[in-house]
Amino acid sequence: MLCLQLPIPPLPQFMTVGHSVWQPGECHFRRNFQVYDILMVAKGTLYMMEDGVQYAIGPDQVLVLESGRTHEGYRPCEEETDIYWIHFIHSGTGQTMMDREIPWTTVVESGTDQDTSPSEQYMYMPKFGSLALAPLLPLLHEMLHIHRHFSVDGALRLQSLLAQVLVRMQAETMAARQSLRSYEICKQVQHYLRHHMKAPFSSEEMKMAVPYHTDYLARCLKKHTGMSPLQYLHAERMQAARRLLAESDEPIQQIAEAVGIPDYNYFIRAFRSHVGVPPGAYRRQRQGFV
Repeated sequence: MLCLQLPIPPLPQFMTVGHSVWQPGECHFRRNFQVYDILMVAKGTLYMMEDGVQYAIGPDQVLVLESGRTHEGYRPCEEETDIYWIHFIHSGTGQTMMDREIPWTTVVESGTDQDTSPSEQYMYMPKFGSLALAPLLPLLHEMLHIHRHFSVDGALRLQSLLAQVLVRMQAETMAARQSLRSYEICKQVQHYLRHHMKAPFSSEEMKMAVPYHTDYLARCLKKHTGMSPLQYLHAERMQAARRLLAESDEPIQQIAEAVGIPDYNYFIRAFRSHVGVPPGAYRRQRQGFV
């Protein structure tokens, strides 16, 4: 499935929502504007072209027209065509990719109280493909109702409903990916590493827990997270250490042992390299914020 990646923040901003039943012979006009346009078809077929690429959008399918690209109908509707659409703007630069390229299980650094900007994050949605419309209809109908009777108290609600639609669209994209065997094996390897964080890493024990060849397990993890087993384990240990330093009064030596790094000096060096400050300074920073 062809997908669209957008950086977040900023989050997409709602512009408008609409619903119409097009009659045979109707065709979309030519347009180019700085707005993303989500087209969802409940019945019939809508024939759209974007920068020369043709799409026939059938029932339970979606096409996201991109900001700054020229789109138009390339063929009139041949039957009654039930269409919903949402317009939103987004200041980030989007890019297209296949769903198999999306790194769903990549570890993202969680924010801390001393951070002044968020970590790099992305959202994904189908560019063109299947989208079960029935679960979205209550959200779309609520959006249409609020938009028809628009007032100040509905503005934030519309932004929230747009976010819920985008979450559903991303979930649909992710579901197609999760059917792959390599993804399921990656999740099993992640589960094993998280639950054996305190013990020294053993590829043989990992192989016993997830019964595939060690090299294949490492390839599956690398494919979906970008990390080797040791790199993933190290990232999990550092995340756990950050949490314990911020939320407990345990001595740093005990925290090092609790996350599977009994060598105190090595833990200090590894934590400083990963986080940017030594554990003691990190604890003072975190516990100084509320």
